[in-house]
Amino acid sequence: MIMKIVLFCTHDPVLAKSLYGLLRHEGYQVEVADRLILAVQMITLKAYSFAIIDPGPFGLSTEDAVRVMKSVSPGLPVIVVGKASAGAVNIEAPVDLEEFKEAVHAVHAISGGGTGNNIF
Repeated sequence: MIMKIVLFCTHDPVLAKSLYGLLRHEGYQVEVADRLILAVQMITLKAYSFAIIDPGPFGLSTEDAVRVMKSVSPGLPVIVVGKASAGAVNIEAPVDLEEFKEAVHAVHAISGGGTGNNIF
């Protein structure tokens, strides 16, 4: 069985609480970063099935983070919560949990379970 490891980057405790539990319930191992620059560093060290990020209040912009993540790991699907970003699946805030769950299943299926095959 392939371990489904997700990188979840958020500084928002309410978002973290609601989505972390849902991801764990869906069978994902979740690794958390509280800053976009840390998330970018983490993807250089490990292969993730996909990444979920929300815009931070400071530091690296969401667009720059997605661009760097895609240059380091071209097959990595990225879900951006709350702000539209090119090269990513975008989910509006506040997050509808059913919409989020559908997006997670879609990017996981497209990514081949972390094998790097995707259309993003």
